[in-house]
Amino acid sequence: MGCLTLYVLSTLSIDLKGNVVSRNVAVTFDVFEAENHKARGIENDFETFPISANWREHGEQSFLIKTMRDFRALVEEMQEAALR
Repeated sequence: MGCLTLYVLSTLSIDLKGNVVSRNVAVTFDVFEAENHKARGIENDFETFPISANWREHGEQSFLIKTMRDFRALVEEMQEAALR
């Protein structure tokens, strides 16, 4: 199983109370885009996170989506059985 690096781009800003806060502004898999974001100003930075290459398969699924996928698999099995 492979691993990908996720870059979370952040920017420092000032909130309504005058406090300096860090805001996440984007997410990318491209190191060059992350470096370009950081080079635009001292208020910009990024953090890296390793994630599974199969992150879509391991992502949380709602009950409705899981049910729809199960139903699709059932229909495909019925179609195959009808063609035999």
